[in-house]
Amino acid sequence: MDTLFYSKSKRYEDACEFYEKGGKKYKSCCQWRNAGDYFENCSKIKVKLKEIPIKYYQDSFFCYSKGNSESNSKRIFEKMNENLEREGEFYQDGKNNENLAKQMENDDKYEDSIFYYNQAAKYYEKDEKHDSLKNTIEGKVADLILVNNHPDAPTKVPILLEDVSEKYLKNPITKYSAKDYFGKAPLSIIYYNNNPSERNIYLNNYKEIDQTFDDSTIYNLCSDIIQSMETNNFNSLKYSIQKYKEKSELDEFMIDILKKIEEKANNNAINMNENNNNLNYEDMR
Repeated sequence: MDTLFYSKSKRYEDACEFYEKGGKKYKSCCQWRNAGDYFENCSKIKVKLKEIPIKYYQDSFFCYSKGNSESNSKRIFEKMNENLEREGEFYQDGKNNENLAKQMENDDKYEDSIFYYNQAAKYYEKDEKHDSLKNTIEGKVADLILVNNHPDAPTKVPILLEDVSEKYLKNPITKYSAKDYFGKAPLSIIYYNNNPSERNIYLNNYKEIDQTFDDSTIYNLCSDIIQSMETNNFNSLKYSIQKYKEKSELDEFMIDILKKIEEKANNNAINMNENNNNLNYEDMR
């Protein structure tokens, strides 16, 4: 008879406890889909009780992910982020998206990885204490777009790197790292843009924005590469890159962009030599 007098909220709490116990049992048996369903039911009950459901969203997302239930894990992930955003937990939102982006990157799902890194950057930007993390994320997105030959790379990579550079420069803590990104931006332009004059325009522009840039090894590298490509001196370009590698610790972006530039310069040199040989042959005839 006592059950007749249970309050509605008490019945919800009992149901949540039942589903949580069931979810844990299914989880211990690696029955991930069932476990995800039970934890999701817990989250629904918490919403009805107007309580915070984040813990159960996290449990449900974990189980659905382990059970390869992609549609369910995506749906729960979105609900979790929406709830965190309503609570003003922008940093946690950003961290969730960054972690998922890393997971997607490890699984070679680069389009999804780029999407979730961009989501992370948006949430970090909303958090005044952690807004600088957006710069790191944008740099990572530029890396992914370049390394995986994304079709938008020629336009997106230089813009992303320039944006990161300028934001680094405005922050007293990161301003000394700005020159590294001011170097990466023209390197991407050197690779994607075939107009020599425009390459120099960008390089000189960054030199004016950051007064320390032209005193850096990466500036000298950019300048040497541009000059070598203008004179079609592949050996000089190769020497400049090798000299830079010996002095500097290269991240994934630098390894890839220097490899791409070297390949491009080599192909240009081969094509020019072939054209010259053809002209000489025509003259002999």
